[in-house]
Amino acid sequence: MNWNIVLVWAGGTGMSAVAGILFDLWYTRELICLDNNQSELTDKLQNKWIKVLIWQNKYKVWLFDHVIYSEACANSPEVQTAKNYERTPKQMRFIWNYFQFLWEISKYFTTIWIAGTNGKSSTTAMLIHTAKHHLPDLWLGIVGALVPDLDWNNYLLNQNKKQELKNIFDYIFTWKWLDYTLIKKNYFIIESCEYKRHFLLLDTDFWAITNIELDHTDYYRDLQDYTDAFRERTSKIKHTTISTEKLDISWIKQISTTHFDFKKIFGQHNDKNWSLVFEIIKTLNPNTDSEKLKETIQNFGWLWRRLEFLRENKNWAMIFSDYGHMASSITLCHQALKQYFPDKKFIAIFQPHQINRILRERNKFSESLKKFDNIYIYNIYAARENLDEQLANFQHLNIQNANTVTELWNIFAKNCGWKYLTDIDDVKNIINNAQNNEIVTIFSAGDLDYLIR
Repeated sequence: MNWNIVLVWAGGTGMSAVAGILFDLWYTRELICLDNNQSELTDKLQNKWIKVLIWQNKYKVWLFDHVIYSEACANSPEVQTAKNYERTPKQMRFIWNYFQFLWEISKYFTTIWIAGTNGKSSTTAMLIHTAKHHLPDLWLGIVGALVPDLDWNNYLLNQNKKQELKNIFDYIFTWKWLDYTLIKKNYFIIESCEYKRHFLLLDTDFWAITNIELDHTDYYRDLQDYTDAFRERTSKIKHTTISTEKLDISWIKQISTTHFDFKKIFGQHNDKNWSLVFEIIKTLNPNTDSEKLKETIQNFGWLWRRLEFLRENKNWAMIFSDYGHMASSITLCHQALKQYFPDKKFIAIFQPHQINRILRERNKFSESLKKFDNIYIYNIYAARENLDEQLANFQHLNIQNANTVTELWNIFAKNCGWKYLTDIDDVKNIINNAQNNEIVTIFSAGDLDYLIR
């Protein structure tokens, strides 16, 4: 019986990692990736010769296809077609959202999750980089960013264990023979996501928390609701939960942080990251030589869109890109840049990500961004939300004369003394004309990074 593995919204960081893993495990004929937008991640998949179809309705889902989809496109025609098939009597159906599929994978591994509002991508990447050298039983890893240390991939697959991994994935897709001697004996490291409490799904053995700060305000009511999700997840961890923050959860192992000098990255926020990585490796492999472990961590490189240096312009001004979509992450980046380049002036180009988050936390964003010498706001990047509906929901904030999203951002920028940009050419001009005493940082969890590269 012929069937395909259809990944819907394959341009997401986690989804594209799944695509890469499946391709590396020889699911080359069956794999089909769908997305509405061309991006750096879809380009990367196409460069592997993976079949990528842009725009909806380019592929019609068939009855026996296996469908894995991002929550951002849960209402897409492809997902709805698959769900309708799922209700067909006497048919074996396989349809997972991204987190359900990770849950399936996690059943067969000793699973280590990295969670938190800020820093989880950096910590996960650093842990995978380090574990490659100190945990011989590391078989699989997924991180929410491209990593130079992983050959510019956002996943790790142990090339020496491909046949065994293929056996596990074949069983997930077909329910046929499984080598049970493989179960829970090897490591799977993955970056967590707390949206809609999705991290409650996974079969998790070890968990590390970087920090807890209210996020995903389109789902969580307040900080208490957000923290309760972490508390519930922690109560279900099989072995150990490690955190660098003092949390009101008695069974968490809180660790202290110390300063650490890296060779390729900078910023005191990395002190938490390396401290967690060190503690996790020592917990999993107590015999690890501490000095060799520190040396491995010290050589960790940078991440895609995590205070990533892009280039210098014609005037020798440095250009950085960061995923920063939280006010606190923007503050951390400014602190790191200011400490490392104390004599420079700093320009921020910020693309808001989700209107709900920005309007709820508008005062925090104002405080964070005003630390920069010049600030520009670019068009909002929407995900999982209808902008006009969200705007209507926040009329109680007395956002004067804001009847459209464009008017809202004009007012938002003007009230903060910033400039609102709608033309990508204006952004490029700011980047190209910055002077050698200036540093430009693009903060974007959306498409601005791809457009300016």
